[in-house]
Amino acid sequence: MGSAEDFRYLIPERIFNEITQRAAEVYPKIEHYWIFADRKENFGIVNKFIVNKDIKSTKKHVKPRSWMRYKKSKIYNMRKFKEEMGVDIVWQAHTHPSGREKLHAIDKRILKYLSNGVMIIVIPPAEDKNQKAHLVGWYYDKRYTKKPIIEKMVFEIISE
Repeated sequence: MGSAEDFRYLIPERIFNEITQRAAEVYPKIEHYWIFADRKENFGIVNKFIVNKDIKSTKKHVKPRSWMRYKKSKIYNMRKFKEEMGVDIVWQAHTHPSGREKLHAIDKRILKYLSNGVMIIVIPPAEDKNQKAHLVGWYYDKRYTKKPIIEKMVFEIISE
């Protein structure tokens, strides 16, 4: 079983700037994304992101109206993207305009419902709050343990 710790997460500077700039444009709303990455031996390298049109932007975290529909939609979309785009990794992401890096209570409930997955938080730059653009991921797995394994995924910004 792989863990987030022995894996590196790389994001080209251009894509990092695009996604955090996008997050700044919708600030203070929460916006949702799909992030795509290619898997190499022990690292994933982000190659693209798109706005997740299935989940509308809101001022605060909102729990899914239907947990089952949320899960089915996620699985369907991930399969579709992997097939159509030929990518290895598909992650869901959303903004935290507050600058909070930690998972929100709703984020934790979603991950708990899914039992394993990744949630990426995009923190927009906000000059008024002296907040720097940032990207952090959370790997969650509750399939084999009573207490969930939650590991931080640190994204390294690389030049292309």
